[in-house]
This record gives sequence, structure tokens and C-alpha cells, in this order.
Amino acid sequence: MRHKRAKTYKRLMALYSMSFGFRQPYQVLIDSHMCKEAIDHKLDIMKQLGVVLQGSVKPMITQCCIHELYLQGKLQQPAVDLAKSFERRKCNHREAIPGDECLTSVIGDKNKHRYVVASQSQPLRAALRQVPGVPLIHINRIVMVLEPPSDATMDAKKAVC
Repeated sequence: MRHKRAKTYKRLMALYSMSFGFRQPYQVLIDSHMCKEAIDHKLDIMKQLGVVLQGSVKPMITQCCIHELYLQGKLQQPAVDLAKSFERRKCNHREAIPGDECLTSVIGDKNKHRYVVASQSQPLRAALRQVPGVPLIHINRIVMVLEPPSDATMDAKKAVC
């Protein structure tokens, strides 16, 4: 990772830890799109998440996201295997719902469990930008990117300080 980007990410994670109480190991909620993208680009997602967040990570996935991968068929079996290696986060949905809705409900409106969200879904990331204190990660080409803090996050940070 380039030095400038690493420095920026270190500052961002310091902001999240000081203002919102994030601590290591970071709990990273990963969606099905991210699993597919990691398999397509042959990324070691665990290593990359550790490098981007500059600390130890605890990858998590919801049952609804795994179900979403199963619906893709045998073609996505490597992504299913990758998803099975992550810790399961109970989402308490009786019937599987789409992954974006599931992650939005798990995060809630406060992100009280301090999750970092790794997602390729544009609508999900747009929805989570409205929630203060949610670090968002996505893959751009083959590089994992930590997004700058949203306006809601910056407003909440100013309210805390």
C-alpha cells in the first residue's frame, strides 16, 4: 500500500476509535458481493482487511448473505467456501432477506456494535453513509479502499468533541 494512503487510513481509524469507540479486533461485516469480488480478483481478503484497517480483524457474515450466495448456484461455490470461513453474525431473520436489507438492519441507526462494513453494493453503501460512525470498505479494481468519513460521521464527531 502506498505510504500516503496508509497514513490516511491510520488517521481515519484513529478518528473512528477516538470518536466512536472502535477497537481491535475490528468486526468487519462482509456482504456476498464482496466475497464474489474477492474470489474474482483472487484477493486474500483477511490479509487485505488487516492492511487497510491497520490492525487485527474479525470478519463476519450474516446468514442472509450466505443464503444469497447459495442462490447463485454452483458457479459461486468458491465464494460460499470463503464466506463459510467467516464468523456468523446472527441477524434474527426467520426467512432470508436480501443481503443489503439484512446488513442495514444489523447496523441499525447507531452502529452500536461498531461494525466496519465491507461491501461492493452501491445502494447499501449510500444507505450506510447516513448512519454516523460506519467505516465503509470496497474494492476498486484490485485495491481495497477505505472510504473517507461521511457527513453524518463528521457531524457526530463534532457533536462528541
